[in-house]
Amino acid sequence: MQSVLNFSAAEKKKVADYLRRFEQTEPANKFEEARCKIGDCVAILYSSGKLLIQGNGSEKVKEKILEEIGLADELFLGIDEAGRGESSGPLVVAGVLGKVNSLRELRDSKKTRNIVEKRGIVLGNSIANFAVSVSAEAIDGMRSQGKNMNAIEAEIIDSIVSAARKSCKEEFRVIVDGNPLQVTVEGVEFLPKADDLNPVVGAASVLAKATRDESADKTVRKSWKTKEKN
Repeated sequence: MQSVLNFSAAEKKKVADYLRRFEQTEPANKFEEARCKIGDCVAILYSSGKLLIQGNGSEKVKEKILEEIGLADELFLGIDEAGRGESSGPLVVAGVLGKVNSLRELRDSKKTRNIVEKRGIVLGNSIANFAVSVSAEAIDGMRSQGKNMNAIEAEIIDSIVSAARKSCKEEFRVIVDGNPLQVTVEGVEFLPKADDLNPVVGAASVLAKATRDESADKTVRKSWKTKEKN
């Protein structure tokens, strides 16, 4: 049995300090920053911020660690996209509304294996989720009308944030992976590499990639002379 948690660089120090309370064992390689025994389990903290818990009762140990290190369990709407820079197929923008500690198994889809399995974790542990897919043909049509990819993505983000706020009356922060876009809704924070810093944004990254991977749209997008800013 094993459980996985992911922590940001800022959170990792607090986790490492907590693990030092337990019996230490020798790291197996240079990527391990800490390795210890907790009950019948071995907990391994990697330099990436991944914490792997192996052994009987790993879920209970996971819950114990989350409870005792005392990290804030904030509610976020995380948003990320897949396919923006591709030459074919759809653009998918996904939003996941959920609490950080419920989604700590997730991170940037580019660093994730078993995307379909991880999508199941997203769906099972989020309060709400959204995925908007824009076909290659629709992208070509909007770009022919003068919209660039920034404007297309910003419109989708607006719609996802509005839908999430209608579905949940509780206050939550909105974090979008990437550089700022001209959205019209208020209270949206843009953060480069957010999909690897915030588990809820990582969950959105997984959902976006899984949705795009399942798309039957393989249409090649047209080339446009207008230069688009990333």
